[in-house]
Amino acid sequence: MSKRALVSTIVILFFGTLIVPGCGLWKKETVVTIAEVPSPVKAAIEKVTAGSTVRKIEKIESGGKVTYEVEYRKEGKDLEAYFAEDGKMVKGAQ
Repeated sequence: MSKRALVSTIVILFFGTLIVPGCGLWKKETVVTIAEVPSPVKAAIEKVTAGSTVRKIEKIESGGKVTYEVEYRKEGKDLEAYFAEDGKMVKGAQ
């Protein structure tokens, strides 16, 4: 690879990291506990996952919005549900 091509690649990668977060394409996922989620989300998770085993809760920050992904096992099935910060289910098994 020529020096010019290498410099161009580095510049593109650098500016790409600056642009992507502003475009809403950036996503941050953090594993959290039930105690760390807002009260409306906690109540919704407990209602949906009653009688099951919660395996993981992730806080997903993307495009200025926060969603909580819950992975759980119920009646031998692995399921996922997604909740907005207000506790409304946005996607998942009901």
